[in-house]
This record gives sequence, C-alpha cells and structure tokens, in this order.
Amino acid sequence: MNVLFVCTANSCRSQMAEAWARDLFPEKWRVSSAGLLTYPISRRTMSVMDEVGLDLSHHHSKSIEEVDLEQFDVVVTLSKEAEKYLPELRTGAEHRRRAFRDPMGASGTSEEVRRAFRDGRQKALDIVQEVIADFPDA
Repeated sequence: MNVLFVCTANSCRSQMAEAWARDLFPEKWRVSSAGLLTYPISRRTMSVMDEVGLDLSHHHSKSIEEVDLEQFDVVVTLSKEAEKYLPELRTGAEHRRRAFRDPMGASGTSEEVRRAFRDGRQKALDIVQEVIADFPDA
C-alpha cells in the first residue's frame, strides 16, 4: 500500500500525517507527503509532533511535482486547495478528501495557537488511523 498526503504547502498538515503514518502504518506500507507548493516545515509543527515523540527534523517540504502520482494507491488531500488542484490520478487509485483547518492560520495567544496545532495533530492522527482501518488486509 502506497499512500500520499497532500496539502497546500507541505509545511504542517501533510507533514503531521506523514509522521503519524511512518509511525503507525504496517511495515510494508509506504508513505509520503507533498504540497501544491512548498514552505519550510514550521517550528510549531515540529514542536507539537515532538511532544508525542515524532521527530520531523529529517523531513523536508516537497512539491506535488516532485512525486510520481502513478505509484500511489491512495491520495489523501488535507486542504480544499489540494482537493481542487490535485492532478488526475491513475485508474484504480483512490482520492480521499479530508480537508481540515490549517493550524498555520491560527491566531490568538501563544496557548491558543499551540492548541490549534495540537488539534491539527489530532486530526492528522484520526485520518491516518482511518486509512489503516479501511485497509486491514493490505
């Protein structure tokens, strides 16, 4: 099973999902992430993932143009923009639309922003667990 998580900039949501998937997917599954464009992975993203023992220091932001969409069985879009601009997938590949609020747009106090990133981390985990549950024999 080859799974790709795609969001707008590959700096937060898709990086969180990729980290969770690398930790939780069965050993034979492959995972990657990409964005419609790229920005460096945010420090807040790295920090909240570090809170749960997932190190993103070796991750890097990738553009959708850098990945071979033909190799993926499931592509999960995590933003409305990614849903709209995702290139056509090969026959048989599944596109799952799971857009959720981008923590990068959070505002407020430091604690409110941190809470938004933690909420995003949980949402990414929920999506990864859903993919695992839907393909128990893969």
